[in-house]
Amino acid sequence: MTDERLYSITEAAEKLGISPATIASWIRLGIVTASRQDELGRNRYTEADLADMERRFQERQARKRAGGSQTR
Repeated sequence: MTDERLYSITEAAEKLGISPATIASWIRLGIVTASRQDELGRNRYTEADLADMERRFQERQARKRAGGSQTR
């Protein structure tokens, strides 16, 4: 069994360049989930989780840019 690095919400947010509140909002909205929880029930994120969050963040940014360029 490998010791996979697990990140707290604060560490994940720092690594992604977003706020922990953004990740918390995404969790509430069902956009992302944590792969693991520690013994106290706190969410922990793997590298794969971070890659998924980054992809989703980029997709959301692209949709915002596309939506903002449309004329009314």
